[in-house]
Amino acid sequence: MQAVRTLYVAMDRLSRRFTKVLEWIAALLIALCTAALLFQVLYRFVIVKFVSFSFPFTEEFARYALIWAAYLSIGICLKEGSHAVVNLIFDRLSGQNRLALYHVTRIIMLVFLYVAIRYGVQVAQNNIIFKSSTLRLPGIFLYSAPVVGCLWMLYETLTEWLGVLCGELEPFNAGVKRGAEHG
Repeated sequence: MQAVRTLYVAMDRLSRRFTKVLEWIAALLIALCTAALLFQVLYRFVIVKFVSFSFPFTEEFARYALIWAAYLSIGICLKEGSHAVVNLIFDRLSGQNRLALYHVTRIIMLVFLYVAIRYGVQVAQNNIIFKSSTLRLPGIFLYSAPVVGCLWMLYETLTEWLGVLCGELEPFNAGVKRGAEHG
């Protein structure tokens, strides 16, 4: 069990560092998305009265920035427990039954993530020659966001699962250490 705890601590440390980086990247992408859309609106209703030139890339850039920000954030949401939760069954169970339900749900998550990553890679590979209309971004960049997001979610799922197995985390309480106050 000590080996599992050691692995969990190492993975959690890396997760915390990488989460900070991803939070900054996602915040930057959302800020750039906002700036691009604000510029597009200002251009369409104000600037066009003085100067007439085209900025067709702003809508496409904003779309892809928002997509990447969302997929980079799904692992963070899993880590923090901010995904939507229905705990109707969980609240009615106790002890070992809760733990068994936790393991079943994590196995289902792993199967889902495997399928999502496998087919996401296929979709990205099938669109490798695709180029976006205005930015001319390669399809591999555009279609790999779900794969990257699912890979990060897989890492966070495994980290949390190891934390539960070694007794450091409470099942179904993402990021809550054993003995910590709930609330």
